[in-house]
Amino acid sequence: MIQDIPFVIPAHPNTTFDEARFLTLLEGSISLTLEEKKRVITAIPRLSIEQINELISIFEEEKVKFTELEKEFGDDVAKLKQQREKELEMEKIRVEESSEADEDAAAAEALKAKMGL
Repeated sequence: MIQDIPFVIPAHPNTTFDEARFLTLLEGSISLTLEEKKRVITAIPRLSIEQINELISIFEEEKVKFTELEKEFGDDVAKLKQQREKELEMEKIRVEESSEADEDAAAAEALKAKMGL
């Protein structure tokens, strides 16, 4: 599943945690926008293990709360989930297209070098 997630956790030499679980919880957060999720990822190297554990706890609590809200506000929660899923899907496509463009550019440079240009 991690391959499907458009986020890559940067190096964090001062902390050790379950990155796969963290990413799954982060991806599943429907209260955070894509940009907010990116800021969380970017902040990881500066966070203490206590702060990371607190984020994990918050994400887990969010899942419970939104499950409860679904009972009363099912349509609204479903719309929010759809919106967040669409944001992630669009980011996955953007990352994929960017990667393909980088590969194409590298292939073009290699061909130019081979041709002596």
